[in-house]
Amino acid sequence: MFQEQGADCSTQRYAGCEQEESELCSIHAVRKEPHKNRSATGNTRRGNLGQWFRSHPVGTAVLILLLLVLVLALGVALSVLAAAPQAPVTPANPQCVLGCPFDWVGHKGFCYYLSKDYGTWEQGQERCSELNASLAIAKDEEAMDLLFRLRGKFDYWLGLRRRGERLHWGDGSSYSSRVPVFDNSDCVYLAGERFRSGNCSHPRPYLCSKAQAPL
Repeated sequence: MFQEQGADCSTQRYAGCEQEESELCSIHAVRKEPHKNRSATGNTRRGNLGQWFRSHPVGTAVLILLLLVLVLALGVALSVLAAAPQAPVTPANPQCVLGCPFDWVGHKGFCYYLSKDYGTWEQGQERCSELNASLAIAKDEEAMDLLFRLRGKFDYWLGLRRRGERLHWGDGSSYSSRVPVFDNSDCVYLAGERFRSGNCSHPRPYLCSKAQAPL
């Protein structure tokens, strides 16, 4: 009796073990299936790609030729860039800034100074020279318009004087503007919105000019 029961229990355990092993094998099979599917998919894609290359020899040759041309073009571009001269980079120097001193007016690369004291034409030239400038020179109409606007209510000596029959600027160049100079005296000054000439020994304020320089 007891032997039969033991045999039955052994049979049941054996059957249970077989069932468990069967379930484990099923789980492992399920886990392995995705890897097999991915491997099969990769092989299929590679096979399709290789089949396309084999079935399209002209297209494959054109693709290879295009890749070679791109590689050659890239090599040429890199060689040109390497051989091109590089522009030197000049470090910024904040001390080399062109400008005008205090109380001077800057315009188009020049500085202008209107004096508060009076003097003859010669004295005005000397005092401008002490400021590293000269009596004002304005060779174009835009610069002349600026001088007229700066003038205010005073008449200022300019760096324009008669030498013989012609008027000359302080740098020796001849006066060639279409702006007329009224009267026939030797030294020229600003008067309203026109140039006038007068007696060089008459005391007037003076107007100096010089090129902008590093501050």
